[in-house]
Amino acid sequence: MAERNMVNLTITMTKEERKALKQIALDRDMTVSALLRDWLREHLEEEEVEK
Repeated sequence: MAERNMVNLTITMTKEERKALKQIALDRDMTVSALLRDWLREHLEEEEVEK
């Protein structure tokens, strides 16, 4: 990945939610961070289309 201005983000979730998130990322052969970045990018694109 090209170097970008990345920041760390701390979120609070249950152990079950963390386990599920890690499993989804594993199933897609990606990191949790990459999974969340993809989700956010897709969400922002959907929001833009709705405007």
